[in-house]
Amino acid sequence: MKKLSVGSSVMTIEGEASLNLSPPQNIAADRQQAAAGRRLLKKPLLRLIPEIDKDPVIVAYAERWPGRLLLCAGFTALLCSVGANLLIAPLAAACAYAGAYRWRVIPFATLLLLVQSRFLVDTDLLAEVVRQEGIGGLDQTWLAAGAIGAAVAVCIVLLMIYARLTQFALLRWPALFLCAAFVGLVLLAESPISVGWSRVLLWSFLAALLPYLWFLAYALGEAGTRGRPAIARQLGLFRPFWGATLVPFGKNVSYVRKFEARTSQELAVTQLKGLKLLAWAALLTACLSNLQTLVHFYLGVPNFDTAFLGFLSGATLSRPLCYASLLDNFVEEVMFMSAWGGVIVACARLAGFRLLRNTYRPLEATTLIEFWNRYYFYYKELLVDHFFYPTFLRVFRTRRKLRTFCATFAAACLGNLLFHFIRDIRFVAEMGLSKALAGEASHAFYTLLLATGLGLSQMRTRAVPLPKGWLRGRALPCAGVLLFFCALHVFDAPTDREHSLWQRSQFFLYLLGIDT
Repeated sequence: MKKLSVGSSVMTIEGEASLNLSPPQNIAADRQQAAAGRRLLKKPLLRLIPEIDKDPVIVAYAERWPGRLLLCAGFTALLCSVGANLLIAPLAAACAYAGAYRWRVIPFATLLLLVQSRFLVDTDLLAEVVRQEGIGGLDQTWLAAGAIGAAVAVCIVLLMIYARLTQFALLRWPALFLCAAFVGLVLLAESPISVGWSRVLLWSFLAALLPYLWFLAYALGEAGTRGRPAIARQLGLFRPFWGATLVPFGKNVSYVRKFEARTSQELAVTQLKGLKLLAWAALLTACLSNLQTLVHFYLGVPNFDTAFLGFLSGATLSRPLCYASLLDNFVEEVMFMSAWGGVIVACARLAGFRLLRNTYRPLEATTLIEFWNRYYFYYKELLVDHFFYPTFLRVFRTRRKLRTFCATFAAACLGNLLFHFIRDIRFVAEMGLSKALAGEASHAFYTLLLATGLGLSQMRTRAVPLPKGWLRGRALPCAGVLLFFCALHVFDAPTDREHSLWQRSQFFLYLLGIDT
């Protein structure tokens, strides 16, 4: 993790870490809290997944080729059970056992999977823009190929010259520069001067660049440093073969190298940890499927979207049924996030990189900011690196609490909203800029509430807590965190452009017992 002068603290619990956005003077208290957490979790009552990574016999066996083959076979079987791409397993194994050539394998493995997925270009968006402009007889395959070539060329040029551009203030923070440039191109594409071929070409380039935008931001962050990695290595981590979304799982080359296994024993332990994590993800996937069957089929509890649409249509849904729907939605999202992120991190560990888990015991969080740290680690890191720190290093340097609140607000509200607006940029092409922005109202309100809650949670003075017992010290705080995020989900609709903020507010008031 990055070591910054502002004083980032790392909270470690049973070998897993997450960045805690703490002022320097609270680091000692955080470490005492983490130590207390380790003592509480030292002897679990039940362990569903055996600690095979701590057994010397198993580790030694995994260092030899028979053990490696058995490990990879088991990993492939588990990948199949969760519906993942089976090609990842042999590619990860080839990367792990390539030794000194590992960083040469990564770009080729990534390229192979990108070719398989057609470089993740949104072809439906291209087809819609071509239809809107009335251009017939256009081969969209060649259009996408040209856009991909242009996007790759732009990325390479930026990586080559970025060190010379940091003399300009805006370019010192690559994510802000890239977001401004991306949104500027969107505005140009939707302006009256872009019609016909010019609009098609602009949207094609944007669609080709979008899947790699945040990877480019992280790569530019290390491109201006001494001893910067080779461009081929940086491009190899643009949607790496072990998996990612728009959010990078393993920010850049410098970050990933910190978790690289250097010896055969480290590699065996890392791969066994990956196997354990994948088994846990497979177990969560099976439990999630059974939970959905139990709740929705046998108990008749509708999913949240169905309950919300039923309320709008005038259907008589009891409040307890809506509460159950909201709670079930929260539990299902936590389970899905844990399983989905676990598969990606497990594949990275099979490749020899002991990346941190994406979701780590979020239901144990007793504060809002702790849940935020535990729930979606790599997305939180993206917002912290590109929005929290740029704000924290510049504003209110003499007022610590206000400085922390503003930086948290910049990340959880403004950065969060900007990320989702760029992610769902297709709505601008399909609906027009004004309607797309109007449709963001509910999600903007959600990010406002989220940032306010996280900011207040972050500002609280965290002295060493006095013993309060299980009820006051854990159960009630955990219930409060759950209640906050369940209530907040009513307004969390980044892809819903049909229902207004007022309609969601009406449903929220109904849940509170207020009829409108």
